[in-house]
Amino acid sequence: MRRFIINLICCFIFSPVLAASTIQELQQQIAGKDFSAAARHGEQLLIDNPGHIRARFLTAYAHQQNNQMTQAITLYEGIIRDHPGLPEPRNNLALIYLAQGDYDRASQLLVDAINTHPSYATAYENLSRIYAGLASEAYRRATSESSEPTGYTPNIELTAIDRLELPPEALITDSAANESTLITTANLETLLIEQVNGWAKAWSSKNFERYSSFYSLQHRAEFKNYSAWLEHRRQRINRPGSIRVEVSNIQIRWKGENRAIINFTQRYESPQYSDLVVKRLVFSRLGTEWKITEERVLSVL
Repeated sequence: MRRFIINLICCFIFSPVLAASTIQELQQQIAGKDFSAAARHGEQLLIDNPGHIRARFLTAYAHQQNNQMTQAITLYEGIIRDHPGLPEPRNNLALIYLAQGDYDRASQLLVDAINTHPSYATAYENLSRIYAGLASEAYRRATSESSEPTGYTPNIELTAIDRLELPPEALITDSAANESTLITTANLETLLIEQVNGWAKAWSSKNFERYSSFYSLQHRAEFKNYSAWLEHRRQRINRPGSIRVEVSNIQIRWKGENRAIINFTQRYESPQYSDLVVKRLVFSRLGTEWKITEERVLSVL
């Protein structure tokens, strides 16, 4: 983790600083799915700022979504070469090779992404889907008279990401000392994975104070207010008998900078009841903390 943060810091020390509004315009074009305009805009930014890491990444993503794979590959490979500690370019490049049927190269890129940052959940999920698809195809061919591959890419829903987990692009300059201090932030996906695991651990240990601390004071589920929900949960968790909650297959999807949708598999066991479900927790940034603002079961397995 320390090496990962150092790599990120180096990216910004040696990356030219663009006006924030310029990057914001590029991000808005991507958010509006105007990928053609975003690709042109990004290439224009890179003429004057060829080493700017976020501009390079967003431009590569715009080319990728605009089906300009040659340009996207060139940019992603350049980022990987210059900044090998970043997992996101490898994830997106893996999607391109997967679409081209190069499963070996796609798999290796995702393995490398995990090696750069072991808590990078996106790469774990994508790699598991590739392996599952390969296993399914191998079984189909073993039990079928035809040896021709049918292709399983549609079942592997790899999603290219347009966010790069870097510290904010801001420098605070002390003119008297003529020094700059880089503002750094923790990797948010790692933080949220730890939050989900901590939430499950607190629930399993019946530590109600710890468990309830993960929720926003505005959370109420189907109850009339937070207090009613809190009392209901207190009674359920404090019932006699042990509780076991296990979470796996954590997937994170971002809705802006301050809201994350987290889906995962949850196994619950108690003397009275047990189940296996796909669960969703929505975390929102409230001040300096991330709290659960929504919770629901998506499906029963």
